[in-house]
Amino acid sequence: METNKLPCRYCKLPVEKGDRRCPHCGTLNPSMDVKRSLIWTVSVIAVIYLLLYLFQ
Repeated sequence: METNKLPCRYCKLPVEKGDRRCPHCGTLNPSMDVKRSLIWTVSVIAVIYLLLYLFQ
């Protein structure tokens, strides 16, 4: 497997990192793994919380 390719989270075939759709099965964000999505979600919640706290 090449360095810029990751397995699709659904069909496990290689896709380019950052692709919006898997060219094989059509899954949205095929290279997004659970760890990355969890970190992103927690970060967004933290930013929203800070903004709400600062602008009370």
